[in-house]
Amino acid sequence: MDASLFGLSSDIQFECLNVGAEAEPLLLVDSLFTGADALKKYAVQAGHFPIVENYYPGLRMAVPMLYSVALLKNLAPIIERHFDCELAKIKNIASRFSIVTTPPGELSLLQRIPHIDAPSRSSLAVVHYLADRPDAGTALYRHKASGFEYIDSARYEGYMATIAKQFPNPSIYPQGYICGDTEEFEVIASFEAKFNRMIMYRASSLHSGIIKPDYNFDPNPATGRLTVTTFVEFKS
Repeated sequence: MDASLFGLSSDIQFECLNVGAEAEPLLLVDSLFTGADALKKYAVQAGHFPIVENYYPGLRMAVPMLYSVALLKNLAPIIERHFDCELAKIKNIASRFSIVTTPPGELSLLQRIPHIDAPSRSSLAVVHYLADRPDAGTALYRHKASGFEYIDSARYEGYMATIAKQFPNPSIYPQGYICGDTEEFEVIASFEAKFNRMIMYRASSLHSGIIKPDYNFDPNPATGRLTVTTFVEFKS
């Protein structure tokens, strides 16, 4: 894989958004990289997606570091301005090819409700879609009881205590993946999975993949819900 694949497309489109009542920053980019087709081909040819670590409900495979470097280098000015951060202070960055494959009945509670990637106001999360999937995408949520749209370290303990009270045992867990408004959560923004679209948001934002009831859980990177997910951690 060559770094030249990750130049910005000539028809790239940017949109800097502030979503929800708490006006959380989100960067939406369409037609991101010139080499998106080659990036997907790399995933298909590699063909080995091990079972995921942590809470991701599916399969993942490492993406070469040059992708992560190019992502931040090419978008640096807009990222620093919109998220009020300094990329020179990055502590760690990791990107993974990702495909949702876990059946609804096998999910844990935290995979059935909106989640955060880290209780940090500085860390960033990125989803780069490598498939056109009208039945899938990503949504951001508000927790109705608290009004929270993000969960940082100051909110985390109280929020998790509320979640434990709302879902005290598996018999009342939500049925499968959240997809739209529920008694506990409401959607504040949603983004359809479009090939070579990217969204970036703070890792503390409550969010979930849009996995509809008729989603087919295709594990093939050539035909499934293939994304590259990136997590960026900053020095404190």
